[in-house]
Amino acid sequence: MLEQIADAALVAFQPSYVLLAFLGATLGTLFGAMPGVSATLSIALLVPITFEMSATTGLIFLGAVYCGAIYGGSISGILINVPGTPAAVATMIDGYEMTRKGRGGLALGTTICASFIGGQFSVLVLLFLAPLVAQVALEVRSAEFFWIVIFAMSTIGAIGSGSAIKGMMAGLMGLVMGTVGMHPMTGTLRYAFDQPALYEQVPVIVALVGLFSISQVLHLAEGKGMDTQLKVPEVGNLWPGRALLWKLRTTLARSSVIGTIVGLIPGAGADIAAFIGRTEARRYSKNPEEYGTGSAEAVAGAEAANNGVVGGSLIPMLTLGIPGNAVTAALLGGLLIHGLIPGPSLFADAPDILYPFILSLFMANLFFAVVGFVGLRYVAKVVMVPQGIIAAVVTALAVIGAFSFRNLEFDMWIMLTLGLLGYALRKADFPLAPIILGIILGPRAEENLDRVMTLASAQGTTVMGYFFSRTLTIVLMALTVAAIVFSFYRDYQYRRKEREANGG
Repeated sequence: MLEQIADAALVAFQPSYVLLAFLGATLGTLFGAMPGVSATLSIALLVPITFEMSATTGLIFLGAVYCGAIYGGSISGILINVPGTPAAVATMIDGYEMTRKGRGGLALGTTICASFIGGQFSVLVLLFLAPLVAQVALEVRSAEFFWIVIFAMSTIGAIGSGSAIKGMMAGLMGLVMGTVGMHPMTGTLRYAFDQPALYEQVPVIVALVGLFSISQVLHLAEGKGMDTQLKVPEVGNLWPGRALLWKLRTTLARSSVIGTIVGLIPGAGADIAAFIGRTEARRYSKNPEEYGTGSAEAVAGAEAANNGVVGGSLIPMLTLGIPGNAVTAALLGGLLIHGLIPGPSLFADAPDILYPFILSLFMANLFFAVVGFVGLRYVAKVVMVPQGIIAAVVTALAVIGAFSFRNLEFDMWIMLTLGLLGYALRKADFPLAPIILGIILGPRAEENLDRVMTLASAQGTTVMGYFFSRTLTIVLMALTVAAIVFSFYRDYQYRRKEREANGG
């Protein structure tokens, strides 16, 4: 593995790839800083740009955008109390309070350092852990993989935000959409409505653009746009100082580990990691009473965990083909259009692509830090772009991207239909990420279930009998049940606390 890493370094650090990583990190930071443009939307809009790139080039660019967008979301949250991404909400709580007290520069500088440390740690874990996980995953058979997919979908309701029932219903919608097209074993057409464009499943890229881009445009169109008379506050010196960073060393280390671990869990996201990182930082803090009033420690705890998700979320995506969150689902779409099938054999089949991609993430984390410290006064101006302009730009990029995928007019109708569906689901507080995960994982689950049915029939047993004959499958089934039970218990506890708070 060390030899492969050394060879990959010669590729990743070529001037053209270094420049591409810098461009991706800068664009990601800009997109992330714009209120209403999430990291998922950034990837969905930019994936079509990589169609004509090589696999290595496309992945390096998209990976850098991912790193930059996760960091960039904190900029608008700290400056104007409007998070650029959902993951920046935890950072915003104390970051904006620091800005109000004239310490915005310290908040932004702490965010840059914490994001850099959390991101670099998670990529280091990705570099050395992912190949080992891939080797173990090679021993996973069809029965186990089917239940890994079901467990991944069940965790969405268990750990995701909002209603567990709505999360699971959204996941089921995605699984049903994933069955559109030819049956993987028999070739029978399902739900294609005599449309050749649907014979090979709902295109993941088109679905991403519709669900996240078009629905977001409709959401932005509801408002009156941001007040362009607002001004970005003066923030002053950004460097937090070695003394403060040394004081925060334990918080940064703890939150980096938390973010990486949360990223490993399918269905979890950077927003969940950020709140857990902030909560744990407060638990061990010597000054917990300062939290919520402008604590640099709270900002560091949230932001290190936030960016720690990046490397962790890529591990299940690259080794099992199971996206850790909506952003890696979009990245998985980028892999698929270049003919790369994520899974246990990917590290053996395409190490010349994967290792340069992983090493480029180190550069991406460095570059967004450089952009933050050197060019923040210019980057910060994008937080004041009126949302009407953002909506127009997103619409144009969405239409171009969806059409350029297959050059089919019918894809426009798929995009618009899913965009309207996504908008309606947003209004009803349904999460959209489970739908994309279902579309991606549905065909893989169905294919492996068909294999299990064939094996069970050959052994003269039932499908459930075959499942119960394998120890790992039983463990995965138990974990799935536990995740579902926990999700409903969590919802019950939440409703009970609400009733108590309302005096019910």
